[in-house]
Amino acid sequence: MTQQLWDQLIEFSERCRACDLNKSRTHVVFGNGDPRSRIWLVGEAPGSNEDEQGLPFVGQAGNLLDKLLERNGFKRTSVFVTNVVKCRPPNNAEPTDDQKMACLPLLAAQLAVWKPKYILALGRHAASVLLARPFKSLKEIRGQVFEYGDTRVVVTYHPAAVLRNPRLEDIVEHDIQMISRLMAGEK
Repeated sequence: MTQQLWDQLIEFSERCRACDLNKSRTHVVFGNGDPRSRIWLVGEAPGSNEDEQGLPFVGQAGNLLDKLLERNGFKRTSVFVTNVVKCRPPNNAEPTDDQKMACLPLLAAQLAVWKPKYILALGRHAASVLLARPFKSLKEIRGQVFEYGDTRVVVTYHPAAVLRNPRLEDIVEHDIQMISRLMAGEK
């Protein structure tokens, strides 16, 4: 039954017209990896490479994310990676609040189907959707554990921010390790 719901969500996403991004997308970027995983990574929105291939985090930011995951004992295939917004905003613009709110029901449904234990929120757009509290900057909230229903959420910088500011790499790695420690503590 769970797989059937998941398949229905995929079909729904491919027909989605909740916002105007459907007019310019090449592909809906639903997510990839193992949705049954205890850990999900949620980013902001697809870029041009992701829109072309229909997969999240396949460009330079994705390569960096893969490297950071592998250095900390995770394989991309062992986690599920998705975005708040499933279609590429034109010119790789940041997603608007309206676009995020249009996609939120789909993300919430994805989370409801598989119920991951942990989410690593990649960047402020993912954090703004997943956290039930306001914040001024990512610096203020990263490295803490929040709740999204029964799921524990750790916020970190988006890999694209690390590409712009390599000093953030150690911070993102620390936050990935925080997820590892949380997972180890539940055993």
